[in-house]
Amino acid sequence: MNTDLIRGPIRKSLILFAIPLIFSQLFQILYNTADTIIIGHFLGDTALAAVGSVSALFELVVGFSNGFGLGFSIIAAQKYGADDMKGYRKSAGLSILLCFTIGAIISLVVGLFMPQILGLLKTRTELFDMAYSYIIVITCGLVVTIFYNLLSGLMRAAGDSTTPLIILILSSIINIVLDLWFVGGLNLGIASTAWATLIAQFCSLFLCLIWVKVKHPELLPGWKDIRWNTRQAQNLLKMGLSMALMSSIVSIGTLILQTAINPMGVQIITDHTAARKLIAILDLPVLGMMNALSAFVAQNHGAGYFDRLEKGIAFGNRVALYSSLLIEVVVIFGARWMIAAISGSTDPEVLRIGALYLQTNVPFFIFLGVLCNLRTSLQSMSITSIPVLSSVIELIGKLIFTWFIIPSTGYLGVCFTEPVVWIAMAVFLSVFYLRAPDFRKAEIKPHVFA
Repeated sequence: MNTDLIRGPIRKSLILFAIPLIFSQLFQILYNTADTIIIGHFLGDTALAAVGSVSALFELVVGFSNGFGLGFSIIAAQKYGADDMKGYRKSAGLSILLCFTIGAIISLVVGLFMPQILGLLKTRTELFDMAYSYIIVITCGLVVTIFYNLLSGLMRAAGDSTTPLIILILSSIINIVLDLWFVGGLNLGIASTAWATLIAQFCSLFLCLIWVKVKHPELLPGWKDIRWNTRQAQNLLKMGLSMALMSSIVSIGTLILQTAINPMGVQIITDHTAARKLIAILDLPVLGMMNALSAFVAQNHGAGYFDRLEKGIAFGNRVALYSSLLIEVVVIFGARWMIAAISGSTDPEVLRIGALYLQTNVPFFIFLGVLCNLRTSLQSMSITSIPVLSSVIELIGKLIFTWFIIPSTGYLGVCFTEPVVWIAMAVFLSVFYLRAPDFRKAEIKPHVFA
C-alpha cells in the first residue's frame, strides 16, 4: 500500500507511513536481538560478551554500507516526488551497480584486516575467537545486506512502507527459527547465529524482488536503466557517501567508546550489550519517525512543497517529545526486568548496571529525536555538509569522554557520554535548520516544534 506523502493531511500521512517503519525497525532489531537472547540463554555470558565486544564494529560496517543505499533512495524519492518515473528507474538502476561494487570492496578490505581491527578494539583474549567467528560472517555477507536495504529503501521512496514490513516479519521468523535450530538444536556455536542472520536477509532480498516484480513493476529498473552515467553517479555518490559517512562517523565514536568498555571485564560488556539492545528497541518511535521523514521530506522537496515539508518536520519532533516521556515512565518501573529478559541473567549486579544505562539515557530521548529528525531532514533537503559535520562533532565528543572522562568516572561516564552528545547535536542542528536556504527563499519561518 502506497501512502501519498505530498498531498492530504500531514499528520495522518506521516503516522500511516511511520507505523510500518516502526515495526520494520523492530523486526530489523530482532535480527540481532534474537541472536543476543538465544546466545545469552544457550551459550552463556561469555558468548554474549563476545558478541557485545564487536557490536559497535557490526554497527559501523553494516551502517556504512547501508548508508549508501539510504542515500541513493533519497535521490529516488526526490525523483518520485517530482513525478519523474523515468529518472526514478534510472537512479535505481545505477544504484544497483554502485551498491554491488561498494559492498564487495568493503567486505574484502574489512575481512582481510579483521584480526588487526579486533586487536585495536582491545578485544579480550578469551573472547577473541568467538568474536572473530561471528563478525567475519556478517562482514562477508554485506553485499546481501546492502542490496536488501537498497530495495526496501526504493520501495519506501515510492511511498510503500507496508510491503517491506511484511517481508521483514517473515524473514525475522526465519532468522529466529534458524537461530534456535543452529544453536539450541545442532549446537553449532556463536558463528551459526551470524549465518542465520545472513540466510534470513537473503530470503528478504528474494521476497522483495518477487513482490516488486509482481505488484510494483513500474518501480523495477530494466536492463537499459542499469547503465553507467558519470553525472548521475556523482549525484548518487554525493548523497550516498554523505549518509554513509554520517552513519559511520557516529559508529566510529561508539567503536572508540567500546575500547573503553572492553577492558572493564566480561560482566560490564554483558550488561552494556543487553542495555544497548533495549535502547535500540525503546527508541523505535524516534527511529520510525526519522525514517518516515526521510521519504516525506525528500518527496516534498522534489515537489517544491517547502511549507508542507516544514510542518511535517515540526510534527515529527513533537512525536519524539511525547514518545520519550512515555518511554521514560516504562523504564522507571521496568528497567531491571527488561535487562533480565534480554540477558537471561539473574545476577543483581548485572541487572543494576544494565538498569543504570537505561535510566541515564532514556530521559534524553527527546534530544535524540530532534537530532535524528533534523539530521535526516537536512539530508533529504540535499543539505549534506551540516549533518556530516554534526557527526564529526559527535565523534569528537565521544573521544573526549573516552580519553579524559571515563578513566576517572568508570561506567557512569559511559552512561552519560551519549546524552551529553545528543543535547549538543540537537542544539547545533537546530541552529542550521532554522536558517536553511530553502525556507528563506520560500519566505517560510521554520520552527523546531511549533
